[in-house]
Amino acid sequence: MNTLYYYLKNKILTVNFLWWLLLFLFMLIFHSRHYINSDEGVILEGAWDLMNGRVLYFDFFEFVPPASFYAVFWIWKIFGVHYGAAKLIGLLAVFFSAIGIGKISRTVSKNKLAYLTPALFIASSFCWPIINHNTFALPFIVWGVYFFIKAVNDISRKNCAIGGALLGLSILFLQHKGIIVLFALFLYLIIIRLIKRNNVFLKLIPFLIAPAALPACLLIIKWPAALLYENLIAFPLFHYMETNKVSYYLFAFFFLMFVCAVWKLRKNLNKTVGLLIVVQLFLLVSALQRPDSYHIASALFPLYCLAPLVIEKVKCQKNYNFYRAAALLAVIIIIFPSLSSLAVFPPFSSMRNHEILRFINKNCPGKYIYAGPFSPGFYFETKKLNPTPYAILITNHQTKKQFNEARQYLEDNSPSCAVLNYGLVKKFNHDKNNPVDNYILENYKPAFSSGGATVYKK
Repeated sequence: MNTLYYYLKNKILTVNFLWWLLLFLFMLIFHSRHYINSDEGVILEGAWDLMNGRVLYFDFFEFVPPASFYAVFWIWKIFGVHYGAAKLIGLLAVFFSAIGIGKISRTVSKNKLAYLTPALFIASSFCWPIINHNTFALPFIVWGVYFFIKAVNDISRKNCAIGGALLGLSILFLQHKGIIVLFALFLYLIIIRLIKRNNVFLKLIPFLIAPAALPACLLIIKWPAALLYENLIAFPLFHYMETNKVSYYLFAFFFLMFVCAVWKLRKNLNKTVGLLIVVQLFLLVSALQRPDSYHIASALFPLYCLAPLVIEKVKCQKNYNFYRAAALLAVIIIIFPSLSSLAVFPPFSSMRNHEILRFINKNCPGKYIYAGPFSPGFYFETKKLNPTPYAILITNHQTKKQFNEARQYLEDNSPSCAVLNYGLVKKFNHDKNNPVDNYILENYKPAFSSGGATVYKK
């Protein structure tokens, strides 16, 4: 009995364990919402298509790697087709990312503030579409950087290979961010070789690159290389940024914070700090494709890890109050989107039985329904199939050829209903004068409206 009490007290019920348990419960409560989100809908629809025997990249088009779709598909195979099962992947991704951020923070600084950085990260995630490739990729990137830090400090080929393999896995979820971080680590090895004049760092490069390349090479076994290039490289490179133009004010603010942090740490540039600075720079660049609160906040983890050390450096300076105010402003900007989201959808709220879903289930027979221009969440929620190969049909994003192809699929499959929500795509400057929207508006009549979405019936 005494042995059990000692084990519980000293091994399990530690302050560290209780802190992480509190953060986990904190995360569960504020992520306990079920709402229809377009970014989550992309992954849910893709996994739903897989469940119905459709083949990714052949039967339906996507421009993100396959791992997110298959992760949800496999968890549905185990636990059944439920929103909560898919969300479990996102919750674990957020939580394990937070643990990695905490470990890196304590590597940088022993300041107790290092325990708060994971809490800030989790709080920033409450507005995120966590059933999403951006979220799923994050723990692999965070832990890849963590093991690479260990590799550089210990000159460990094993840790370097682990870090490379984790970054390779991240590429299977989100191609550009994993590749950018991998390039940042490669560049760091070159830089530190030049600074230290020690070839031992160059010898780590094969142990970084080879394990990172292996997961990506596995894709070629299932899909032709030309198809992967067209969908995963060429299409997002030439079409994604054209549609996703948003204000750069948020990016400019955090880039300024990053520059200030680098300036304050310029005399403390050990290998870990230098590495995090390089990674943060490249992650900020990766967010330029769409620098909104989600993409910026999910790219800030190196800055979170450096924050306790920065605060230590400015604590005794005359202008400490200015830096404290700037840090407080940054925290407010980071968590404000979460607070706004929770105000609209409080914890435990659900749209599973929303009136528009009830209407569709009662009045839209058949296995097909069209939901556009960017409302793919309706396919999973109604358990119906997309009559076209495209989860997204936004002008300037999809090509004219794809719009014409989608219209032909609509004519052939003739869904009984179509759901249109133009409010969601106003920010993308979507033009309703296109083959798909014209077909819907010419052949379907408005039957029911709710929450900005309108159901059209034939």
